[in-house]
Amino acid sequence: MPKEDSGTGSFNGYTMGEGVRDGLPIGLGYLSVSFSFGILAVSKGLSWIQAGLISLTNITSAGQVAGLGIMTAAGGIIAMIISQIVINLRYSLMGIALSQKADRTMTPLLRMLLAYGITDEIFGVAVSKKYEFGARYFFGLTVLPVVGWVAGTVIGALLGQVFPDFLTNALAIGIYGMFVSIVLPKAKHDKVILCGSLLSCILSSLLFYIPALSQYVSQGFAIIISAVLAALTGVTVRKKLEGKAGTAVAVAAGVILIVLMLVFAPSYIIPANTAAVTEGAGGSLDNRIFIPLLVIMALTTYLVRMLPFVLFRKKLENPAVKAFFDYIPYTVLSAMTFPAILYSTGSFITALCGFAVAMLLGFFERSLITVAVGACLATLAAGVVLMYI
Repeated sequence: MPKEDSGTGSFNGYTMGEGVRDGLPIGLGYLSVSFSFGILAVSKGLSWIQAGLISLTNITSAGQVAGLGIMTAAGGIIAMIISQIVINLRYSLMGIALSQKADRTMTPLLRMLLAYGITDEIFGVAVSKKYEFGARYFFGLTVLPVVGWVAGTVIGALLGQVFPDFLTNALAIGIYGMFVSIVLPKAKHDKVILCGSLLSCILSSLLFYIPALSQYVSQGFAIIISAVLAALTGVTVRKKLEGKAGTAVAVAAGVILIVLMLVFAPSYIIPANTAAVTEGAGGSLDNRIFIPLLVIMALTTYLVRMLPFVLFRKKLENPAVKAFFDYIPYTVLSAMTFPAILYSTGSFITALCGFAVAMLLGFFERSLITVAVGACLATLAAGVVLMYI
């Protein structure tokens, strides 16, 4: 934990070791999530080395899947640039929010280097820290997630059909459990964040379940739309939500969210697993196509992360703008969590069990890794029970 300086009253930064510790549940979750990308990449004709290089240079699940499709279809550079900007645009919002939490050890050069590690989960952990974080902490935080993401991809590409599905699926919910452990304790003590997070979940659910909307709004844009609208609403009515009205709004929003879950979630058809390895797959994409598109893909994704993180170094002073960036981390994480967590394991029932345990542990403000592991174990237990029913 940071220690207060006796002379200045400021705080020394978190240590690299604390960053590594906080990154452990992310790394474990990434090991599982990237596993399926490795399988998918090989099934599309890439070698395990090519799959690993994509994960090493990008670290973005949706962006990598889109980029893989363009690579295997021999798509153009323009298509690659546009797809990566659209899908990964949320990283720009995250970069701005993180810039407000970084301390003075985050020089422009270090920001340029460490922007590589801005992902949904790393952002969620870093921005939730009570005090400003420094370059050492942020570097430590990125180490295990990067290792887990690349290792999971390579293992999936090489051994994807060896491990049982119920085990890898159970690990996948750990990341969402971690999100719950970040948002819930804060929302528990702040009615504006509570209402904003619930509104973000509602908007995200509507954009997910309503065909007329989900057909035209990508997952990345749905997160941005939901999070920004919810945060702006919180800024606009934050004074009113601080009293009894906030409690009433939170209860109403909670009821709406439960109704949406009960009506749409059980009957929602999960898309068929596209990560199945086809017979004879596992060649190697022509490097004359692969390498140029990989460079463009990685550079575009990196710039989307880096530019806001480097350019927005000055602390925000406008109360409304500051409030927006105080709320946006929690609305972003909420939109990313719900309803995606209900389908993270491939089974609504097992995911619901993991979600319930994560909510319970999060409410009692248990640590990140405790909530993540608890959600995984609950999901695994539910899966084993279902196998024998």
